[in-house]
Amino acid sequence: MSELDLTQADAKCSTDSASVRLMKKWLEIGEGDIKVVALKGIQTDVVEMWAQAMRDKGVKILGKQEQGDRVVYLVHLP
Repeated sequence: MSELDLTQADAKCSTDSASVRLMKKWLEIGEGDIKVVALKGIQTDVVEMWAQAMRDKGVKILGKQEQGDRVVYLVHLP
């Protein structure tokens, strides 16, 4: 399973932001499930908002597990 670690992503709106990294990874791997690691707070908000915005495309959060200051998501990409 592919993994995307957002913990080093830029928190600002840039080409290294969490949402841009999510889109790039989707384009890179195509359909399948991916593990996404995000810091609690803004990054988890971004992951959840991105998944909600892409829901009509078939993106789903299949699981969510808190691990200290991080949250690990299992996300389905269509």
